[in-house]
Amino acid sequence: MRRPLLLLAFVSALVLAGTAAAGGWATVRLSSSPKGLSAGEPWIVDITVLQHGRTPLAGVKPTVRIRKLAAARSTASPSVFVARPTARTGVYRARVVFPSAGTWRYQVYDGFTQYGGARTHTFAPVQIARR
Repeated sequence: MRRPLLLLAFVSALVLAGTAAAGGWATVRLSSSPKGLSAGEPWIVDITVLQHGRTPLAGVKPTVRIRKLAAARSTASPSVFVARPTARTGVYRARVVFPSAGTWRYQVYDGFTQYGGARTHTFAPVQIARR
């Protein structure tokens, strides 16, 4: 009698663990890229955060992080810009300013911490022109 109960408990634990892990990922979509910007010019970008790539996520706190490519080896801290919710569910807006000309990396942290699934989405480096 004990063996079937142990087996049932073990199988139940595996099923529940798989279910919990399945719910924690999101995608981000950007309304534009910073391509063509000049240093000091604001990039206003809408970030759409979707759970499983489909369901708009309310209540998350995405951020945009930028770092100059040449500074990747330095100890310079990246600049972080907080995105604020818009009137549309799952859409957040950030105002990002690249302070100088050069090649920059940019990333979006989706802020979807539920289920431990928050991640940083990295995009191709972009060239920012002189003012």
